[in-house]
Amino acid sequence: MKALQTLHRREFLKLSAISGAFLAIGCSPAPGKEAAVKNLSALPAEQLTLNQFVRIGKDGSITLLNHRPEMGQGTFQSIPMILAEELEVAVDTVEIIPSIADRGLYGSQAVSGSRSIRTEYDIVRKMGAAAREMLIEAAANTWKIDKSGCYAENAHVVHRAEGKKLSYGELVEEASRLKVPENPPMKEPKDFKVIGQSLPRRDIPYKTNGTAEFGIDIEVPGMLYASVERSEVFIGKILEVDDTEAKNVPGVKHIVKTERNVWGKIREGVAVVAENYWAAEKGRMLLKITWDNGDLETNSSEKFLEDYKAAAKEKGAVLHQTGDVDKIFKKGKKIVEAAYETPYQSHVPMEPMNATVSVEADKVTFWGSTQNPNGVRSSLAKLCNVPEEKVTVNYTFMGGGFGRRSMTDVAEEAADISRQVGAPVKVIWTREDDQTQGPFRACTLNTFKGILDGEGNLEALEHKVTCQEIGKQNGHHEEAGGQIAGGILTDYAIPNFRISGVLRQHYVPITYWRAVYHSTNTFAHECFIDEMAWQAKKDPLQFRLNMLKDHERFTILLNTVAKHSRWSEKKKGTGKGVAIVDRAGSLVAMVVEVADVEGTAVIQKITTAIDVGIAINPDTIKAQVEGCIVMGLTSTIKSALTIEKGRIAERNFDTYKMLSYHETPEMETVVIKNEEPPEGAGEAALPVVAPALVNALYELRKKRERVLPFDLSKV
Repeated sequence: MKALQTLHRREFLKLSAISGAFLAIGCSPAPGKEAAVKNLSALPAEQLTLNQFVRIGKDGSITLLNHRPEMGQGTFQSIPMILAEELEVAVDTVEIIPSIADRGLYGSQAVSGSRSIRTEYDIVRKMGAAAREMLIEAAANTWKIDKSGCYAENAHVVHRAEGKKLSYGELVEEASRLKVPENPPMKEPKDFKVIGQSLPRRDIPYKTNGTAEFGIDIEVPGMLYASVERSEVFIGKILEVDDTEAKNVPGVKHIVKTERNVWGKIREGVAVVAENYWAAEKGRMLLKITWDNGDLETNSSEKFLEDYKAAAKEKGAVLHQTGDVDKIFKKGKKIVEAAYETPYQSHVPMEPMNATVSVEADKVTFWGSTQNPNGVRSSLAKLCNVPEEKVTVNYTFMGGGFGRRSMTDVAEEAADISRQVGAPVKVIWTREDDQTQGPFRACTLNTFKGILDGEGNLEALEHKVTCQEIGKQNGHHEEAGGQIAGGILTDYAIPNFRISGVLRQHYVPITYWRAVYHSTNTFAHECFIDEMAWQAKKDPLQFRLNMLKDHERFTILLNTVAKHSRWSEKKKGTGKGVAIVDRAGSLVAMVVEVADVEGTAVIQKITTAIDVGIAINPDTIKAQVEGCIVMGLTSTIKSALTIEKGRIAERNFDTYKMLSYHETPEMETVVIKNEEPPEGAGEAALPVVAPALVNALYELRKKRERVLPFDLSKV
């Protein structure tokens, strides 16, 4: 398991010292009010800053600045809960607003890889504790007693002996003059009052009553709209543009060439810029562009798969190894072999890609939904050749991200157009743009060899991954890196075990997706573990327990999910499948139960046990598990992207299907309680959905599905 991130004394003091001297800009949606961009430095003068996370007014008002963007994963609530715990305030009594994007103040502010909680837990607690101790010291000075005679409670400091109290508002001015404590004491988990509670999320009312502001809602004075026509084979080059008809559309102001840099490759486009979005879109439809697509139109999903199958015969780069796999395989025992295939997948956030950027002579301003505020700031500074401190990033709520909004290409595209037309520009992608331009989750081929010993134990296993690698999309003759081994569990006690990878490089762009390679590799790995269990004639759950007998947390998880799913209760016409994963330190065990209903396989229930260490908000964790299940089922039994004539065939939801409400099964989630360091939950459960379902279907039908997606009604 990963250790907590530490904040060194010098870094802590530096951050605290500079926290009172910065321009803070964010978006503050309040219940019943229209969300609007705010200059936080313009807050009432009597509101003082104790550190970059806490602002307290003389009137007792408290503002907690959340430095992690919110895309549905719960950081808008969970990060402030950590802060409120040490500050001794109730989250529902304070205003929560996004902070500015500033790497110097907050370090990384990206929300990806389920990192928000696990990387910020110690830092945010320390900031809350520091503010609390300063307020206690201010009260002690006022009463002329020792600090030990005071304690903080409900936004007040209480005189321990006499019971009198002073509010934080009454103390904040004195507290702001005090030295920041170097090592403020923090609570023991047993004393937590906020952390561990299933508190209602503050952002949900905004998102249900229409007051929440997303990137696509942004409007700024003088703004123009842009719709961009791009090559459907991704890296096609513009040969000729006829924009005669497009220019005649009322409201169209400019037509310019633009480009995006996607993982080192330039993607060209033609932007129609207009007074309103519909004019821009109509003008785009009337463009006549001649593209040079080279020989890319000869490509197809079938061609890629043939390439992968040929490449899988290569030895590949060794990414993990224990024992001597080759020696065991040479013994001539019965070798079990299998291959599993997964397709490209789109991110399909309900809010399509968009960005609003204003490029001026000496400054750049961004408004929008992003998982990567620091990255946007840095990329725009470089693109527009201005110092980073001259770039202001105003980030909003996101209508989903799933890794796609960690990229900065859309912001750069908007900046390029703004620079050319001399006005703020909002670029809006259509659903077809999102579907056909990517980047996508990689398609993969996972191949296996396995051998059992005489007692039915897994003696040797080789898992080979053949796919594209996100960090190596340019160049040639590179070896696969450890990134593509994500999700292949190495905790099983297999004496001879090798993971290898074969890198394939294609022009179709890929990027991070919810759980990234865990979503493909775990499917294959946990299904093959199941194959070996059936080969050994052993219960699949017990087969896993036997290989994890020294892993206490996984043992607890498996026993918990077995209990809640009634694993040992077998009914005729039903099947149960199990799968486990370690995603970014969070451990998950899932059981899917299927039944034959008039000849059709139907998912009856999905039971999940999840161990994220200290659970900040259990209700949010359960919501994330349920979201993972819905997205996992969608990619397992509904949707896939296929390449036809070099381009994506599935352009919208008519062909790229989403799981519907009536198809969603009963779900039960059990959050394990312990005091291990907290980890993230946003991606953890997705990787086990496909293998648990496939394993359940095997028990029901005695037929193994090895290619995703598949039609559940035809299994």
